[in-house]
Amino acid sequence: MVKNGKISIVQLSLIVMTAIGLKNHVTILPHLLPAAKRDAWISVLLSFGIILIWCLLLFYIHKATGHTNIFGWVEKNIGKVPGRILSITMSLFFASLAAVSLKEMVVWTKVSYLPVTPPIFEIILFTGLCFFLASTNIQTIAIVNTFVLSAVILFGFFVAITNIQFKKYSLLQPILEHGWSPVFAGIIYPLSGLIELIVFLCLQQKVHGKIKFKVFVINTIILTWLILGPLIGSITEFGPIEASRQKYPAFEQWGLVTLGRFIEHLDFLSIYQWLTGAFIRVSFFLFLSLEVLSLKNKRNKTKLLIVYSIILIVSNSFSFSDVILYYIIKTFIMPITFWFFLAVSILLSIFVFFSNRRKRRSSSDVQKNEKATIQTE
Repeated sequence: MVKNGKISIVQLSLIVMTAIGLKNHVTILPHLLPAAKRDAWISVLLSFGIILIWCLLLFYIHKATGHTNIFGWVEKNIGKVPGRILSITMSLFFASLAAVSLKEMVVWTKVSYLPVTPPIFEIILFTGLCFFLASTNIQTIAIVNTFVLSAVILFGFFVAITNIQFKKYSLLQPILEHGWSPVFAGIIYPLSGLIELIVFLCLQQKVHGKIKFKVFVINTIILTWLILGPLIGSITEFGPIEASRQKYPAFEQWGLVTLGRFIEHLDFLSIYQWLTGAFIRVSFFLFLSLEVLSLKNKRNKTKLLIVYSIILIVSNSFSFSDVILYYIIKTFIMPITFWFFLAVSILLSIFVFFSNRRKRRSSSDVQKNEKATIQTE
């Protein structure tokens, strides 16, 4: 690894696989399955096609801005006020996503294996760990993620292969039994996960090497598979109706895992998967909430990170029903995430378009002036 504060494209892709993959693998399914049921996988494939088209927009923006800080580029080429407004808005939004992910983790922990432990202890401990990782640098996050992700991938293949004996792929049929309306009703949920690929633009200054269009395509394929894998597994193992009733379909599959006749109850491995994903996701988004602001002073970064961490603790200290949390995520968080990042990407592309147009005009004016000077001489 080079010692210049940058990481490779592969390392960033692995971070994305963990941070965004947690949402795609776990959070999306409880909302997608009730909306689209048996045809939920079609919603995912349609989302994949839409995001591939949107990735052309990301590549267009990246190609024009290069390896510069995207918000610094906006300040320099468009104006300081629009750049600061955009960066502050993105910072607050990333911090909000971190808070939501922390709340989901705490609720799942209480429901699954620590029903008596006061949530405040979990919140303070987990936020403290995320604070220390986020306060380092992107290289440290990449190294930690590489170590923990290897086990997550291993456990993922383990549960998928072990449960093949229970899968009935005939449960995926009939296709479009209720027409296209369920498919379109569920499409917003995978879109809200896949569109978080915009983090590539937010960290393009931290990556060495060219980010080609195939990088966006490969990451889209991986993140789409992280939805399709547990989604198809849930439908084929439990049926579309039962799967849509489950609160955490991806982890219910661990209840079926057995090794022979005498080894079962291996669902404790799912605890590692969830905690690892939440740890990297919350830490990564806290880091991003500082990175987009382009703060030069390390002390100011630390102060702001402390403020964000305190906000995470306070906001998650309010206890309310997991049903309310489910409703908030389904009705507000996921749709807003999609439309917000889509709006930001469109706005950035407009900025790039007008900036390129202005440069072409200025270069043509220079050429005209040179020609006029030559003719005068």
